[in-house]
Amino acid sequence: MIEEPYIQKLIDKLSKYELTPLERVILANDSTVQSLLSVVFHVPVEVEVIAQIELNKNIIRWVRLVADYGEAGKVTVCLAESVIPVGLNDSQFIKGIQEKQKGLGQLLSELDFKIKREILGFYADETIFARTYRITGSRINNQRCDLLITEVFPRQIFRKVEEKKV
Repeated sequence: MIEEPYIQKLIDKLSKYELTPLERVILANDSTVQSLLSVVFHVPVEVEVIAQIELNKNIIRWVRLVADYGEAGKVTVCLAESVIPVGLNDSQFIKGIQEKQKGLGQLLSELDFKIKREILGFYADETIFARTYRITGSRINNQRCDLLITEVFPRQIFRKVEEKKV
């Protein structure tokens, strides 16, 4: 069953911006962005941790998602910042984040979390489109997750995909 009030709010929020159908799909996506972008770009998209600090009982993490075309080079398709409160999250999840080897969606999936993404806001201009959302969830033994993510996508690379130049 579709949550019609939620869908209508999402449509209303997105309609404030001039977005292509692909951009709307990416912004409204409620699965892992890494998987979706891998399908869009026809190559596996990898998560690269740019920087990560622990500050005031929070992990603040900056990553870039990269489409790797081998010898043709890498293309950054998304930059993301996450805020993960250490005390509100499962210790295995926190340990995985601290290892800096995987994306947050990958870790949550591997740990069998049942999650919900709540989209909090969107932004778009001539050069980027972006969204901020919250992930909450739980798994066996009542372990929980709660984090905030902002993702920024460069419009130029997505326009090339739509023109089939990537």
